[in-house]
Order: sequence, then C-alpha cells, then structure tokens
Amino acid sequence: MTTMNISPQNSDLLRAFNKFNSSSDSLAKNYEQLNESVSTYIENKSDANNIEAQDKMSQQLRALLDAIPGAVIVINTHGLVVDVNASATEILGNPLKNELWRDVVSRVFLTELDQGELRTADGRQFSISTRPLGYQPGQILLLSDVTQTRQLQRAAQQNLHLMTMGKMMASLAHQIRTPLSSSMLYLSQIVDGDLSPEKNGKFTAKALARIKHIETMINDMLVFAHGGQFHMADFAIGDLLNELHDQLLPHLTQRKASLLLDIPDKILLINGNKVALLGAMANLCMNAMDASKENLEINITVKLGLKGNLLINVSDNGCGMEDDILKHLFDPFFTTKMDGTGLGLAVVKSVIESHQGGISVTSKVGAGTNFEIHIPCMQASQTQLSPGSKRESKQ
Repeated sequence: MTTMNISPQNSDLLRAFNKFNSSSDSLAKNYEQLNESVSTYIENKSDANNIEAQDKMSQQLRALLDAIPGAVIVINTHGLVVDVNASATEILGNPLKNELWRDVVSRVFLTELDQGELRTADGRQFSISTRPLGYQPGQILLLSDVTQTRQLQRAAQQNLHLMTMGKMMASLAHQIRTPLSSSMLYLSQIVDGDLSPEKNGKFTAKALARIKHIETMINDMLVFAHGGQFHMADFAIGDLLNELHDQLLPHLTQRKASLLLDIPDKILLINGNKVALLGAMANLCMNAMDASKENLEINITVKLGLKGNLLINVSDNGCGMEDDILKHLFDPFFTTKMDGTGLGLAVVKSVIESHQGGISVTSKVGAGTNFEIHIPCMQASQTQLSPGSKRESKQ
C-alpha cells in the first residue's frame, strides 16, 4: 500500500480549489434562483390586482441580484446596459446604465483576450457567460473573477514542473554515465595506446560524438528547466514558419523529404519566444525524418481556432506509432532511438505550455502522425485568416 504525503503548500492549494468549487456551486444556484424569480415575477406581473405581490417580488429580485458575488449585467437588443447588480458596479465602475456594453468593455478591459477571458490593466482576470433573458429580447451577462483560480493553476503547474525536474535530475545522471564512459574509454585509448593515424582519428571522432551527445542532453534539460521563464516578444507566425523552412532545407535535401507550409497572413502575431518555438517545431520535423524512410512528406498548416487560439498541425505520412508508445511520448527520457536523449518531445511540450498553449498527438501505424498545437493569437478576436500563400520545398 502506498501512502501519499501532502505538503502544506499542496494542502493550501487543495483548500483553495475546494473553496472555489464551493463558490462556483453557490453562484450557479443563485443564477438558477434568479431565473426562477424572474419567471415568477413575470407571471405575477400579468395579474393587475396583485400589485403588492409584484412590489415584494421586485424587492426580492433586487436583493437576490445584489447577493450574487459575480457581476450581473442586463443588456437589451441594442446593446445598452439596462440593469446591473452591486458587484457589477464595484467591478466595472460608473457609468453603467444606459451605456453601450461595448463601450464599457473598452473602458474597463484590455483589448486582447487571455485564453478567451477578459483582463484588466491591474492583472485581474474574468470569465464571462451569457444567457438570453427569456421573457423579452436581450441578454444577461455574468462576469466571474477567476484571478485567484488562474494563479493557483499556474502555481500547481509550476509545482508539477519542479517535481518532474527532480525526477529528471536523477535520470539525467544515469543517462549521462553511458556516453561519458564511452568517451573516456576512447580518449584513454588515444592517450595511452600506440594507434595508427587512422585509428587515432576514428577514436577521436567517436569520443567527440559522445561528448556532443552529452551536450545535447544538458541543453535539452536547460530548455525544459526554463518552465515558462523565456523572454517574450511579439512576432508573426508567418515569419516563424519561413525561418523553419530555411532551417530544415539542408536536412530535407539530404533525406529526400518534402515540406509543405500553409502560411497565413503575417499580421497574425504571437507573443512568445521565437527561438524556443522554432526549436520545438524543428524538433517535431526532425523526429519525423529520423523515423521515416525516403519520400517523406511533412505538412504544416495553421488556422484560426476557438477562444483566440491558432491551431498548428504538423503531420506526416511516415511509419506512425503504436498506442503504447503514444502514451509515454512526452515523458522525459522516454525514447525509442538507440542514441536518443529522451528529452526532445518533453522540451517541445514544455515550450508550448510556457506559451499558454497545448500539444496533442494522434498516430496510426503505417499511416503517419499528426501533432496539433494551439497557441494564443494576439489578434484572433479582430482578424480572420486570409487564404494565405503556400510554400513547398521538395527535394
């Protein structure tokens, strides 16, 4: 039987998540009660002799609205705010009533979305949900402050990252031992042995190859250890794909492979680390070339997804992978190569997640592999993808 020790920090995170879940349940119940109260209010309103009951119901409805912890905003068909609760006034400030909702949003929130959620200049983050009024044209908007929840999620992700790093350090020492021992053996032969120039050159090359292998492992580990601490800047996705094409061109020529890029409009911007993302994309393509024979075709397409994300698909017509390999594909130090570091795809996943994105993979033996990456796009809410241009490199 295994006993799990929960650290005080993880215990605090657990209590905080439970508290948030409880608040969410309470908010949902209040919302349902609000809908029921509105329906009852409308039914009573049709009775001209029940003025006292109408007034009482109106007071109850107002008290219920003000008791809801989230911001409730009622807008009509023209987009004008016709009613709000106390929380909405506290969060959004005045003026509110008889103002256009889009003007309120422009005044209070930043223009870009954060994973489909609204953000304020002081760092607060809000989720938004809408419901039709039902009894007349218009909508009810509900804003919920999720700032603390997002902070807890990031903290939990960082804790998981640190735990993984601890496992990596132990595994790295074991992984380095073999190539280090090999390089020391080759070097000792060179220093102590009476070798011919041909053997001397051969052993030197092998020792250098083992040392470079160790260097690759350490570099991959350092990238993985960044864990979201990259320097970020704005750049166009089209520029990234063009640089990827140029970087891979010599390898495509050597492997007799082809690469087809579907490049969108370059005004679509990503805020991130261009070098790290370029390395991650190149890693996926190089893996496809390493695992396949000649006549490999790699396709990279970009399209606009939901919630302000760009969807990047990297697919190939290679040999594909079995399910038992797919389950561990992103695990650190898992590799099917004789001389692989086992960190390449773990680094790819870490880089994508540090850009507030995600990556998934599907594969079928004999039918190829597809990696799907989603990354927030700065202009997704204002811009639609144009048909774009297609660039093909085939050797």
